[in-house]
Amino acid sequence: MFCVARALGCILLFLGVSSNRSFASDDNIRASDKKEVVLNKLFPKKSKIELNGNFGFILNQSYVNSMILNGGANYFWSEEWGVGLEVSSFMNKDRDERTCIENFYNQPNSRYSPPCGTSIPDYYVKQGSNYGPAYVPIRELQSMILVNAIWNPVYGKQIMLLSATSYFDVFVTMGAGFANSVEYPKSLTLRNGRPSRGSFISNSRTGNPGASPSETNLYGVEGRPDPKSGSLPVINFGIGQKYHFMNRFSLKAELRNYTLLGTQSGFDNFFSLWAGAAVRF
Repeated sequence: MFCVARALGCILLFLGVSSNRSFASDDNIRASDKKEVVLNKLFPKKSKIELNGNFGFILNQSYVNSMILNGGANYFWSEEWGVGLEVSSFMNKDRDERTCIENFYNQPNSRYSPPCGTSIPDYYVKQGSNYGPAYVPIRELQSMILVNAIWNPVYGKQIMLLSATSYFDVFVTMGAGFANSVEYPKSLTLRNGRPSRGSFISNSRTGNPGASPSETNLYGVEGRPDPKSGSLPVINFGIGQKYHFMNRFSLKAELRNYTLLGTQSGFDNFFSLWAGAAVRF
């Protein structure tokens, strides 16, 4: 009898513990453990308009440094998806490499081989040294307008310095539009039709390639081939992260790729990195 009673007691105890667990999982679970706590965002985007401004650089240009000023407006119809209109302006400055190749010297009789940008003594000029600039194809972006789809697949929060909580989004930008640019074409001849590089016939200037130092209109900036301006279609793709604060505001960083279509090579790629701020209404 004692064994039977003991067995029944164990069964009742097991059933009681099981029912308590079930009850706890349905009704007495802690509020902080519910999925709704995560889904209930402290910084929602649905039905919000967001104005933003950004500043950055193009990363993959060999002969020009380009700074970017960007601004736009986004509208989110859900927590994951939105649409945006943005305008960019580009500020371009020649790099030292461009100055170097556009003011390069030919080397008759191997008499002259200075580093790029170094002025030459009159003695070597008299021996026949002259300017033989190289004009490579260079495209300078001027402005751009784009319409983008914005996808926000990640929303989260993290502990910073074990004392503060930050809230962030990871977002993807995809869109298309038009870019205005100035293209300097490749040229192997100077403005007067003389070859910019080549073999020297003699020490005489007549018939030799390149330009004398006094012919400043044939090398450097003044000697560049005439540029071509125009508008081309562009597609872009970007990925970035945004940090929220003070209910309406956010800071972000984004890596963006622009692909210009219809160029002489078929397409040109520009990679940019920028950071900015936004406010939601």
